[in-house]
Amino acid sequence: MIHSIENAYLKVQVNSMGAQLWSVQSKKSNTEYLWQGSPEHWTGRAYNLFPFIGRMYEGIFRYDGKEYPSRAHGLARYFDFTLETQTENALTFLLKDSEETKKEYPFSFEYRVRFILKDATLTTEYSVKNTDERELICTFGGHPGINVPFGAGSFEEYYLDFATPTDVRRQLLAEGDKFLADKSVPYPLKDGTKLYLKHELFEHDAIILENTSKYVALKCDKESRYVSLRYDDYKFIGFWQPAKNEPPFLCLEPWDALPAIDGAVCELENKPHMTRVPTKETKSISFTLEIHE
Repeated sequence: MIHSIENAYLKVQVNSMGAQLWSVQSKKSNTEYLWQGSPEHWTGRAYNLFPFIGRMYEGIFRYDGKEYPSRAHGLARYFDFTLETQTENALTFLLKDSEETKKEYPFSFEYRVRFILKDATLTTEYSVKNTDERELICTFGGHPGINVPFGAGSFEEYYLDFATPTDVRRQLLAEGDKFLADKSVPYPLKDGTKLYLKHELFEHDAIILENTSKYVALKCDKESRYVSLRYDDYKFIGFWQPAKNEPPFLCLEPWDALPAIDGAVCELENKPHMTRVPTKETKSISFTLEIHE
């Protein structure tokens, strides 16, 4: 089911299936900023990544001596959420553990996705409450696709601007482009802050960066409007589009952990960067998308 909130600046829609952001439309320009899905390119729009990011090697992981199957980016995108609360400017969706979730994730939990609209900003907040009797291990990530171009200019006239120079590094992918090579390298940006878009950048899947400024803007010098993402809580940022047919969108993906390392079945207890939630406690994390017009 599709649910909506709006204010004087934006109208936002969310699909209860996967609690997936469905539309971000400007009232000022009538522009749809969110990718609307296409069988030719990618049918998704803005997956919520929980409890894992990316793929597990051989599609499995081990925990407490048992083996579990794992789908790409975890389980949240495959389940219908309950709309828990709705106010004038916020929607909160809830997914609880069930017999079905425990086939691929052994913990008891309450996972919430909250969308908060304020002026021309949309904050996505993830939280998980550990309702299990043991420590819960998970991670969080976003996957919103942004239409490019959203105004003047072509895709390859747009660029990512991190605003503040930092010692950015790129996590490399192994041959086959689905798992980590367990190696990072320096990733210099033009003028210290800019990454100019080319479809060929994504021929080998996502660009995964760390040590960034925790802010990035998607811009074009032919267009005064731009879109920005602030992801202060996240360790990594990924940029992705499918490698074929020159897709007219780019996914901006704040990640708090990484996919599996190539050649190694994941032992969940030892997986780096994961969030560990003590029993009965709750952990939250958020990122904010802003439309500048």
